[in-house]
Amino acid sequence: MSDWKKIALAAAGCGVLVYYGRRLARMKANLIITPQVSVQSIGLTGVVLRTDVQIKNPSDSGFSIKFPFVTLLYKDSLLGSSKVVNQNITINAYSEVNIQKILIEIPLSGVLSVASGLLSFLQNKQPVKIIVKTATVVDLGWKRLDYTDTQEIDLKN
Repeated sequence: MSDWKKIALAAAGCGVLVYYGRRLARMKANLIITPQVSVQSIGLTGVVLRTDVQIKNPSDSGFSIKFPFVTLLYKDSLLGSSKVVNQNITINAYSEVNIQKILIEIPLSGVLSVASGLLSFLQNKQPVKIIVKTATVVDLGWKRLDYTDTQEIDLKN
């Protein structure tokens, strides 16, 4: 093979990598995650929070993600987290998916030790600011990327 062919192949390979890198940067910047958290139940054993996650893909590329893992924090202390689910979810170009009813159980001992005022706020139907961290893995077919989104939202009863 001549040197010119080797140079042409190397340039084509670099061009493909640059194209996929730009596509990846656009996709990652455009992925929008909107969590909603509400109180499912309050009982003698603790609090169960329901998390619904909407994931929007406004890009021209479809991909799949792993089922999101959700972590809830109150005043920088861990309230609880969802179960790990090994499930792929496909998101087409210019579309969205809604993942509903991710239940997070917080035992009463956890609520009282982590945030003594949290339960009284919930019982009095006052909004409480919590941090929702949503983590997933984006599968582009040729590469997998970790993706994390952190938002502060009002937890309402």
